[in-house]
Amino acid sequence: MNTHANIAPRLTIAIPAYNRADFLPTLLISIAEQLVSLRPPFDARSVEVCISDNASVDATKAVVEKFSGRIPRLVYHRNNHNIGPDRNYLKAVEISSGDFCWLMGSDDRVEEGALQAVLDATVRWHDTAGFSVNMAGYDIGFLQRRDILDPFTFKSDKTFCGSHEVFANFGAYYGYLSGQVIRRDLWIDAISSGEHLKYLNAYVHVFVIGRMIQAVPKWAFLHQRCVGWRSGNDSFLSGGWYQRMAIDVIGYHDVTVGLFGKKSKTTRVMRDNIARVHAYLSFRGGKQHGQSAANIYMGAKLLTAYYWKSPVFWRKLFPLIVAPGPLCRAIYLSYVRIVRPTLRAHAERKMASER
Repeated sequence: MNTHANIAPRLTIAIPAYNRADFLPTLLISIAEQLVSLRPPFDARSVEVCISDNASVDATKAVVEKFSGRIPRLVYHRNNHNIGPDRNYLKAVEISSGDFCWLMGSDDRVEEGALQAVLDATVRWHDTAGFSVNMAGYDIGFLQRRDILDPFTFKSDKTFCGSHEVFANFGAYYGYLSGQVIRRDLWIDAISSGEHLKYLNAYVHVFVIGRMIQAVPKWAFLHQRCVGWRSGNDSFLSGGWYQRMAIDVIGYHDVTVGLFGKKSKTTRVMRDNIARVHAYLSFRGGKQHGQSAANIYMGAKLLTAYYWKSPVFWRKLFPLIVAPGPLCRAIYLSYVRIVRPTLRAHAERKMASER
């Protein structure tokens, strides 16, 4: 399709990176291998790969240089200093030129056949603000599928209209960078006011997508598992368990209130969604893995402050808060020894059936 350098690519894969030299090759290989088999009207020049290196101190630049011959449209930018994750997300899109941008975590990978599927979807859903793609969970080495909570209940491609319906279904998923494909022109419009700079809380992209949806209230879902997620590699955990949970609790709250207002129906739905999944799993993990009493107290205080008005708090979070730590750990050990092997076998059978 795009056979001349002066023609904008249809799709940019926008990758913010920081000290990911050990993981980035897996992602770039997964892209390069699929570029050579794209079907018309697309070809390898229909796809641009843009990497914004946030002043890494490892071999990230050298890794990228090795792929210059395998990825025709490869753009590398290095920040002079670490500008933080949010500004680097923004920079990755800023240096892009595609009609659509697939936001991509530097330690994830593009699943087999996904590049063609996403390109085709940009044509099918050209009039949307963007679309989310389904994901597949793996262990940290991409050796085994992991038993993760499926983020969606719908089992086929689907289009959603109306900002409330879109955000109620996808708002909690927007935090997962690699699951989102956005229209770049709408993104540029959404950041033009600079309002997004008030939300540099690890979820600035969620705020920007929210503004895009309010401008063009139409979003789609591609059911095909297009991105592989590498578990056990969350860079935000470097600040500690409590801080990681606070990023979700406070970040999602602030973004949603900024978009829809404190008393809106959408804000209430998002509050319940985050409490039900993100907050619950994080706090449960803390108790199961023996976080200190001080950390558990701070976590319980945080959840109570943000969610006590939610029915989810009293149904799921409060019982977990008051449950003894040894009981939580005993349940977790039973899960690891009995339930997890069964779920893992099920995930592997499911993966085999999807091939």
